[in-house]
Amino acid sequence: MRKRDENKLIALEQAALDLVQENGLSQLSINKLAKRAGVSVATAYIYFENKSDLLGHLYQSMQNTLIEQIEAPDASLPITQQFAQVMQAYAHNFDQNPKALNFMAALAANPEYLPEDLQTNTTLLGPAMLTVIKRAYQADQLVTHNVDLIVAQALQPLQWLYQVRAQHQVPVTAAELDQLIGMATRAIFKV
Repeated sequence: MRKRDENKLIALEQAALDLVQENGLSQLSINKLAKRAGVSVATAYIYFENKSDLLGHLYQSMQNTLIEQIEAPDASLPITQQFAQVMQAYAHNFDQNPKALNFMAALAANPEYLPEDLQTNTTLLGPAMLTVIKRAYQADQLVTHNVDLIVAQALQPLQWLYQVRAQHQVPVTAAELDQLIGMATRAIFKV
């Protein structure tokens, strides 16, 4: 068995992000991926069994980059400040990784491309935001206890804003981000 080369893996991952950005999920293939990454098709198959395996691997990696690594805020802060901190962290990650954000959105809209075990896990809700929601629930500070509605009022608009702005190569200003966070705060919390 051939040894895995970290540089080739990174090239394959970047090629996949680029191809999905340019042509969408349905047009992605291992052959196109290998060509874009500058490796042989056989080399690509060393890293990924098939397209589903590739997308699952990349999805988990991008989820980690964009969502999972966000730290939970200090519990001593007011809940709305905790929420704002987590939203700022999401915004920073979205801003720094526009191709990853686009990739995640494409897979959330088309989970059938993922391995079966990942198809029901396409939410933007990560541990840090879940921690804030739980703290707000325990303090009876939520307008609703429906987590889907909370995500729809906070994380999905944030994702959409950064995704659209990246497509048009227009940055989200600090004032716009503050306004979005303020609007989400009023929609979610009893303030």
